[in-house]
Amino acid sequence: MSSMEEQAVKIQRSSNLVKGFMALVIIFQVVQFYQTRMLDFGEIAGVFGILFFLRGLLSSPLLLVAPLKHWFKSNLVFSTASYKYFICAFALVVVSLF
Repeated sequence: MSSMEEQAVKIQRSSNLVKGFMALVIIFQVVQFYQTRMLDFGEIAGVFGILFFLRGLLSSPLLLVAPLKHWFKSNLVFSTASYKYFICAFALVVVSLF
């Protein structure tokens, strides 16, 4: 298997893992709503912040392959969509803290 094929397999596996985490976050939120029958908009903002962050990771597939310490080096490029998702995620998490 060539390096490109290995990288594609790693990206696909990581992508599936991130999508699984996204589904898990949504399931936990739905279960909590059915248990309490209350909507906490701060908590919902936090959930959307987490989902936006994970979506930002999916928007730049090379982030899923590169180790965390290499994310901020000059050779790794974030997509414009990732920046937008990360900014929205940060704003929503900040809102959820209040």
